[in-house]
Amino acid sequence: MSRKSRKHRKTSNRQSGRRRGLLRSLLPSLFLALILAGSITLLYIDAQVRAIMDGEIDSEPSHVYARPLTIGNGDPMSLAHLARKLDRFGYHKTNQISQPGDYSIDQKQADLFIRKATNETIPGQSAIPVRIQTKNDQVVSIRNLKTGQALSTIALESPMIGTLQIGPHQDRIQLKLHQMPEILVHALLIMEDHKFSEHHGVDLKAILRAAVTNLISGKAVQGGSTITQQLVKNLFLSPEKTIKRKIKEAVYALVIEWRYSKTKILETYLNEVFLGQSGHRAIHGFPLASEFYFGRPIWDLRPHEVALLVGIIAAPSYYNPHRNPERALQRRNLTLNRMAEFGTLTPEAVIRYKNLPIGVTSRTQEKISGFPAYFDFLQRYLRLYYSEEILRTSGLDLHTTLDLDIQYAAQHALSQTLDKLEISKKIKSGTLQGAVIVVEPASGNILAVIGDRWAQNSGFNRATDIERQIGSLVKPAVYLTALKSSYGYTLASRLPDKPISLILEDGNRWSPKNYNEEYQDSVPLYQALAHSYNLPAVHLGMAIGIDNIIHTLNQLGLVRDIKPYPSVLLGSSQHNPLEMAQMYQAIANSGSLIPLRGLTQISNSKGETIARFSIQSVQTVPKTSARLVHHVLSQSVQFGTASRLGWTFPKNLRLAGKTGTTNQFRDSWFAGYSGNLLAVVWVGRDDNRPIGLTGSNGAMRVWEELMGNLDLTSTSKLGKGDLRYVQIDSENGLLASNECETRINLPFIPGTQPTSYSSCVKIVHNNR
Repeated sequence: MSRKSRKHRKTSNRQSGRRRGLLRSLLPSLFLALILAGSITLLYIDAQVRAIMDGEIDSEPSHVYARPLTIGNGDPMSLAHLARKLDRFGYHKTNQISQPGDYSIDQKQADLFIRKATNETIPGQSAIPVRIQTKNDQVVSIRNLKTGQALSTIALESPMIGTLQIGPHQDRIQLKLHQMPEILVHALLIMEDHKFSEHHGVDLKAILRAAVTNLISGKAVQGGSTITQQLVKNLFLSPEKTIKRKIKEAVYALVIEWRYSKTKILETYLNEVFLGQSGHRAIHGFPLASEFYFGRPIWDLRPHEVALLVGIIAAPSYYNPHRNPERALQRRNLTLNRMAEFGTLTPEAVIRYKNLPIGVTSRTQEKISGFPAYFDFLQRYLRLYYSEEILRTSGLDLHTTLDLDIQYAAQHALSQTLDKLEISKKIKSGTLQGAVIVVEPASGNILAVIGDRWAQNSGFNRATDIERQIGSLVKPAVYLTALKSSYGYTLASRLPDKPISLILEDGNRWSPKNYNEEYQDSVPLYQALAHSYNLPAVHLGMAIGIDNIIHTLNQLGLVRDIKPYPSVLLGSSQHNPLEMAQMYQAIANSGSLIPLRGLTQISNSKGETIARFSIQSVQTVPKTSARLVHHVLSQSVQFGTASRLGWTFPKNLRLAGKTGTTNQFRDSWFAGYSGNLLAVVWVGRDDNRPIGLTGSNGAMRVWEELMGNLDLTSTSKLGKGDLRYVQIDSENGLLASNECETRINLPFIPGTQPTSYSSCVKIVHNNR
């Protein structure tokens, strides 16, 4: 070796030694740095875990419930309608009832097994089997099948219809572990992590076993993640499949297992696991998935339904029972087989359950289930009392007045009728829009709110937000004002029916006309309203004063400022269906105004009532005057502008209603009521262009379709009370007798009836 090479080698050795010495001196520091970095990372992960597990997960959205279904002796109820209601409440039709949630029905009676509400926050009653008997579409008997005891009324628990969502795309229903069915917990552990109680968040044997199985199969057929790791994936990590993410998943799982009990982890998983997607709405947790896929609470599911929900965890999109029912069925049956292997179900039971259909709700029902217009109204109402943060995180129970059956019926009536109108009137498909409000007149309860022709659409709520002229819907207020005793008018009073021309404040001339442009010189008041003549209403309104009519509108619940222009007499002021429902509620309730309400009470997460929304009734207009107007509105159904209804509904219901049509046929309105239900319908176009429909051949057709599918009571009691019925001559409004050919029976406020006899009576008497 040369001297130069030896020298170079010595130099290289010295440099290498210095590097090794430097490395040895740095090792402790590097080790400490790694420990520090690891500790910081673990502290960060621990903080993140606690923030989610102790914070957002424990924050529950407000749960929203429809009103319970009550059935009492004497209630109108066809068995066909009862079956429909029970279906919507998530009851199962069977040949013979055997467990809560079952019902059977024939031509004379229905048997149902009322559920016991196991969720502490949902009001309910003990599970009992009952028999309901009907006659002529009326409940005549309710009996406890177990004890034979006669019952006056029964109530089915309030169904949950949704939550005030935590975020724009997520929804969930939070339950405690003890509120979950035991069979669900068993099935979950069998399919996803049967060693859940043994490991500490990561099961290395399961991971290796899954890796070998997948390698042999050439594809991912088995997963090795524990329930804790799956929870991590749902709450903290992206769905990407990389080694780095799997390592992070394991670390998070170990931290969660160190920090929380197995009970807490399992409960959180059951409430948070992703189980499907509906548009922009993510379905998280078994309680919500149960409502979404089966329309029933989780504790009401049968074993085969539990097996389906557990089975789709592995791939909710791939096993989606709506889009891929065959795959979902195979996965359900696999889960049932595993449940038999572990002894949760007997082999005989598994065979029976595997022969049952998949049984999920239809996609049509899935789309309708959101009730966007009602929820929009509800949130506006709630913001008057609570902050949005409280509503979204405090786990409140909101008990609403929404009637599940009526809401569905109203949406169906609007959608189907507008389709038919567009075809029959040769209107471009999709052009018409509409809104419906259904109210219980005696309580002011809002039973249904439809703000769009298409159920799934949210955004613009036409039931509460449109500003449209109301046309002849205003006329009952004009006549109600005149029928107050101080003005001296009666139903028999004759009103001018001839052209009138008025100079308005802006100098323009207003010359209204009757719809048919025909004139009769004079008509009795009751005919003018029943046939909705324009000119008598204008003459009458000008005689008693527009300010007085606006005052009556205010008494009927219209609180907005209305300018005293003559055109107000024919409905030029702009309102929405909710306002019209309030106005007609007072008329249908004999002049007693009850502010419309959407809530009955609010409970906190402990089940304690923290707010009640009581009925507040004020007699704002005379009862007798309101009943006179009601009489004429019922005559409108018999021979006036709403006479079509007099042919399609039984006469004894004595339905009452008023059509409304605005200039150039831009808006079609109808407000009508039975003894128990009031509905207001608007039909028009969003661009406010003419639709070519009157109130009777547009909105009233929707009303007719809706009410024809509901159980109605008669308004007959509204025509009684303090009124006195007198026979008069319709030609002159004087007293008549049976001999008079033009006689009619009309109600009067006592003391206001005519005292003079018509000439037809005198002629008969003289001839005798």
